[in-house]
Amino acid sequence: MKKTVPLKVSVSATVDRVHLILHPNEGFDLGLMRVAHPVHLCRDLAVEDYLKGSSGTCEEVSISLLNECPKQTMLVGTALHKLLGEPARAVVLFDGDRLFVHMT
Repeated sequence: MKKTVPLKVSVSATVDRVHLILHPNEGFDLGLMRVAHPVHLCRDLAVEDYLKGSSGTCEEVSISLLNECPKQTMLVGTALHKLLGEPARAVVLFDGDRLFVHMT
């Protein structure tokens, strides 16, 4: 299981619901090397359940790695921010297929 450091969550009205944007350094921490990665975003479950292999509610999202995104920041759209519980800071966990955003 790979994870990021705690990230500032920034919200943009121009980012759609199925995109999550990270700086390439944070992508590297998760083992991501390409510019875009389709993943299954798991939500509506506790971090302990995710770590045990549960998926909760899953939906397809795309992680984009962009240099324009500030380091240690996760950029999401308004709709996805609400679905995630409107966190101000979060740690992103990734197991190679499933992604989980843990509010800190």
